[in-house]
Parts: sequence; C-alpha cells; structure tokens
Amino acid sequence: MKEIKGSIKEDNVEYEAYRCRSCGEELMNMKQLRVVAEKYRKLRRAKKIVFAKWGNSVAVRIPNEIIEELKIKVGNHGFIDKDKEGIKIIPIASF
Repeated sequence: MKEIKGSIKEDNVEYEAYRCRSCGEELMNMKQLRVVAEKYRKLRRAKKIVFAKWGNSVAVRIPNEIIEELKIKVGNHGFIDKDKEGIKIIPIASF
C-alpha cells in the first residue's frame, strides 16, 4: 500500500488514502474517512451563491434563511475578512 493525496474535483474536496500497488484500489482508515466526512458536512451547510457586478465592486446575494437566522437588516453594518478557506462576513448586531 502506498499513501496518496487525491482530490474530488467536482466538490473541491482533497483527501488522503492508501492505494494498492497491485490493483490500484484506494482505501481509507477511519481517521481519513472522518476528515473527508467533515469536509462534506461543511459543504452541505454552505449555500451556493453567484458573484455579480455592482458598480466597480463585486456583490453577493445572501440567502434569506441566513439573513433570518442572523437577524440581518438592510442598513446594518458588519465586517468582511479573508479566511484560510475564503471570505468571512461578520454582521454587527444592531443596537
């Protein structure tokens, strides 16, 4: 068995596994499988969005269920920051 790193391209999920040198079959141990499962749980929670042009900026529409859950109101403020996985938006609670 040879340790390998692979990627499921359509989901953008990287994984580690073992490949049989004889038949090419890939196997994962439970730790490797848990890591992949957690990546898929995060993807399932994520919502697909579309980036749009708004003047000289790029705009994103936030799905209504997220707006309701976070109690975001038009005109509220927040922060946007780079994260190791992408972009993080943090709404500021209105007072």
